[in-house]
Amino acid sequence: MKKLILLLTILFTLSTGARAQSRWGIRVAYELACPSDVKLTDVMKADAYRNGSGLSFGAVYHMPVFFNFYFEPGVKLYYNTYSVNKQMVNDMIDTDPAFDGLQIDGASVRMWGLRVPILGGYKFNLLPGLGVSVFTGPEFDLGLSAKTHVEVGKFGASENAYGDKGAFNRTDIKWNFGVGVHLGSHIFGAVSGAVGICDQARDDRAGDYKMRSNRFDITVGYNF
Repeated sequence: MKKLILLLTILFTLSTGARAQSRWGIRVAYELACPSDVKLTDVMKADAYRNGSGLSFGAVYHMPVFFNFYFEPGVKLYYNTYSVNKQMVNDMIDTDPAFDGLQIDGASVRMWGLRVPILGGYKFNLLPGLGVSVFTGPEFDLGLSAKTHVEVGKFGASENAYGDKGAFNRTDIKWNFGVGVHLGSHIFGAVSGAVGICDQARDDRAGDYKMRSNRFDITVGYNF
């Protein structure tokens, strides 16, 4: 009985300390979207989409769990882009006589959405006021809006990339992994990657085509 009481006391002390150290933080990140080639068949791929830049902004809730392990869920609003292979689009246009030699000057996919990362990590305290953490975990992605934008000279046209006529699925799950640096009690920076797990090509629009969406992030933040 005494051992049980001692164990409960230790667990209570640890949980109380974790709650005392739990805190909110804000995060801003530069994002490099890295779409994969579009898989047309088992042996054929198309370089349809290329890397594009974006930004994200959000909040996290940092919760110490045990020793230096922590749990950190969050929510982020993001804007990101894919570059579309202009030459491939122009080659497709050339096959349609209705366009009579029309050539585009640029094309991109522009996306807004929400992400919910659920990360776990471990922090190494190297020096007073300096720590390094490693973290990993899943991230749930919901696309709110996406447009495929094409430019011809001074003119532009857009169409929805989501929905019944869109080429992409709205939802994705990625797996995050990265390294963070903690300066003092408040400043945070990280370099991380996210590997797409779900297929982003809509089956009813693209047949059996397959595509994944990956990402590289550089993040800065402030913990309150």
